Amino acid sequence: MVRDFDSLQSLFYHYMITEGGLAKKTSCDYISRLKYLTDVCGYKLDSDMTSELIDEIMNLEEVSRLKREKYSTKHAMGDFRAGLNKFLAFLKSDYCKKYEDSVLAEINAIKNNTDLLKTEKEAIVLSRIGQGEFRKRLIDYWHGCAVSSCRFISILVASHIKPWRDSDNEERLDVYNGLLLLPNYDKLFDLGYMTFDLNGNAVFSRLISKSDIQILRLNTRLRLINIESSHKKYLKYHNENCFIE
Repeated sequence: MVRDFDSLQSLFYHYMITEGGLAKKTSCDYISRLKYLTDVCGYKLDSDMTSELIDEIMNLEEVSRLKREKYSTKHAMGDFRAGLNKFLAFLKSDYCKKYEDSVLAEINAIKNNTDLLKTEKEAIVLSRIGQGEFRKRLIDYWHGCAVSSCRFISILVASHIKPWRDSDNEERLDVYNGLLLLPNYDKLFDLGYMTFDLNGNAVFSRLISKSDIQILRLNTRLRLINIESSHKKYLKYHNENCFIE
């Protein structure tokens, strides 16, 4: 299945940091350049990327840059090519499959763990998709969306703050490691475009455009309706390891 740049963007960001050794700001800058190529220039960047396509894009950009003010320098062209090459390296690394395989391996390890009761195994595995006992605990704790207080429970998503894959079994079921969120907030939070500081205030990635911020009705006044000290270690982890600055 061909996956477009938007669906791969979050994993690409984390790949550059964890396997590419790049700083968060540098990684974010590369994503900004590639989003410009897709959103403004109209290039189709996806999992079918090839080195030949990179050359084709750059040849076209050498002409296009002369007709615009933004990203018009030779240095900008170098950044474009570097970003495209890093995206291609990401695709060739099979990072997505390794990520998915690691989750499946962890689930199998839980199922085969003889130290856990059957009910414990089921609760931990179900928490991976925000279901079962974990979701019930979050509903009992938050009573609605952790940001908006919306009580339309059936549409709210149970989400881990510190991702399931990175948590131990106790953290996977810890009510303080979870947020109950409206789908738009959940998606932003899960992909790293939104986080909350240690006071519970919403923080948004600079990769979200001003127009999208308006459409989604996002603002810095948004905050968690409640925050306890037990939330903070998880929020700190999300700030430092999941949020795309």
